[in-house]
This record gives sequence, structure tokens and C-alpha cells, in this order.
Amino acid sequence: MPTSFMMMSQVAYKAEGKSILSEIDLTFDQGRVYGLVGQNGSGKSTLLKIMARQLSPTSGKVDLQGQVSASWGGRAFARQVAYMPQFTPATDGMTVRELVALGRFPWHGTLGRFTRADQKLVDDAIERTDLTRFADSPVANMSGGERQRAWIAMMLAQNAQCLLLDEPTSALDLLHQDGVLALLRELSHERGLTIVVVLHDINLAARYCDEIVALKSGRLSARGTPTEIVRADVLKSVFDVTMGVFPHPVSNDPISYIL
Repeated sequence: MPTSFMMMSQVAYKAEGKSILSEIDLTFDQGRVYGLVGQNGSGKSTLLKIMARQLSPTSGKVDLQGQVSASWGGRAFARQVAYMPQFTPATDGMTVRELVALGRFPWHGTLGRFTRADQKLVDDAIERTDLTRFADSPVANMSGGERQRAWIAMMLAQNAQCLLLDEPTSALDLLHQDGVLALLRELSHERGLTIVVVLHDINLAARYCDEIVALKSGRLSARGTPTEIVRADVLKSVFDVTMGVFPHPVSNDPISYIL
């Protein structure tokens, strides 16, 4: 039976008097990849920020492992949840190894000693993301796909049980989109991680995610497996566009297209 990692109950969020999210009830289980999809302005990034405690809900609550999320201490929460925003901060000349090492901060703080155990986690994260040959290279000199892998490596070094990523493939070509999402799926299934990723491409969500969560106008529009969501009627209700669907000739995953 799946183990719940995070639960949202009647979550709502308002900004400047405008409702951004309303009545969101969601449960995210361990060891699964969730694709968060919807039209621009549907509330996807806001929902992810609430999960990451970058924003506080106007009403409702978020539970993390059965405890109210807001009651966790900052470092304790960061040991459980890692967040990568859509626009990552400047790396200011840092090497890949230095960036990845920042993932250990929640475990020892500013003045804590960087131990051999920390170094092993950093080295393992770099190796798992296939960045060993770039370990001492400036992050700024890397390609878009390699930089995304470096940030994912930092999240792995953080040793969090939940990874939240906001549009990690938006600026990548097809090869690097495939590489980043395939890596996330492998990590989730290997390590039992809960991964929630905001995606614009419904076909990428169908290919790499265990479940798809669709928002529309700040409300939960649909949730289910790729087969349950990538259907003409559901896609029409979520995206307001008429789409066709056919099975992938090799994987049999559903593929959608605009008519």
C-alpha cells in the first residue's frame, strides 16, 4: 500500500485580493513521480511554492509525513523537501562540486563541519547524475541540460525525500529534456523519492510521470494515470483545445496532438 508523504487539505491562496488557488485536496505518495500540468496562470507554480514553503496558504493546511508542514523547523523541513525554482539563482563562478556541496547545508548549517560522510554524498550525487567529468568545471560554462543535472545533484546531496521542480525542461532541447526526466523517474523509483515536476508538455508528463495532476483556473481539474488523463475529453476540459490521442507505437504510452 502506498505511503503518503505530503497531503494538502482545502488549500487556497489569494494575492492582492485575487484567488490563485481554491479548495486543493491532494495526496502525494512516496516513490512516485507527479506531473503538474495546466494552462498558463492555472496556479501550478504557486502550488509548488506552497509545497516548498516558499508561500503560506491563505487557508487550508499542508501535512508533511503526518505533521503540519508549517510546524517543521527550517532545517528539518529542508532535510525532507528540496525545491528547484523555474529560474535558478546565479552560481557566481561556482564549480559543480561547490554547487552540489550546498545541498549539505541543511544538515550542518553555516558553522558546521563538512565531514567525510558529507563528501561521500556529494561525490555520489555527482556520479549518479553523470557529472564526474564536470565536477571541477564552472557551472556557468555548462550546457543547459548539464546545469539542470548539477542542480538535481545538489538536491540529491541534500538527501531529501521529496524533490519539487518547476519547469526543469523549459529551456532544454529534446535530448536534454529526455535525459533530465528519465533521470528523475529513475531516482524516484530507485530511492523511493516523491517527485513533483511542473511541465508544459502533456506528452512528456505522460511518458515520464506515474500520475498527472491537472489544474485549471486555480482548481484541481483532473488527476490520474497518464492513460486516464491523456484522453480527448479530459484534455479538452483542462486545456480548452480539441486534441486527438493515439498510442505510442513502441511503448503504448498515450500521445496527444492538437486537431
